[in-house]
Order: sequence, then structure tokens, then C-alpha cells
Amino acid sequence: MTVRTVGRRAGAMLAVTGAVASLAGVASADSNGKLFQGAGRGPTAEVAIQSAIDDAATSAGGEQLYTCTPVGEPEVFESTNDPNFGHVFRAMATVSCTP
Repeated sequence: MTVRTVGRRAGAMLAVTGAVASLAGVASADSNGKLFQGAGRGPTAEVAIQSAIDDAATSAGGEQLYTCTPVGEPEVFESTNDPNFGHVFRAMATVSCTP
């Protein structure tokens, strides 16, 4: 897992770029399940990753897909000067879900 320290505007651009790259990379990895991507934040990288996985699994539950497995490596972004939260981690994770 690589933690990136970025500013507010650069982080948003990296998040968009990372989302496109990670979906392209995992689309061929699992053809049996449907892919969902989630985002989360927290005081530590681990909390942010778990929040992102939970977010993706919650989205899958809306389509009655309840068995989810993380796919690929989650992306973690660290910000030390966020105006609302100070030092915070944000993460993106992709899961493959089946009924």
C-alpha cells in the first residue's frame, strides 16, 4: 500500500486518475462478480480503507449482491492540512460482489 501526501486540489485529480486506472486494471481480473468502488476517510489509513470497502459493499447490497471480496490494492491519500479535518486519510477500494 502506498500512501500519498497531496494537497486538496491535487488529491482530487489523483483520485479521479486513480479510479480510472484501478477499474481498468481489475476489470479483467474477475469476470464472475460485479465490480463496485467505494471511498472512505479516517484518522488512520486502515480506518479509511475499511470505510471504503464498507462503502462499496453497501452499494452492492442495493443490487442484492452480498458476498464481496476486495480486488486489487486500495489507494490511500494522506492530507496533513485539510481545512475541515486537519490530518486525515482518504481511501478508494474496489470489491467484486456476487449474490
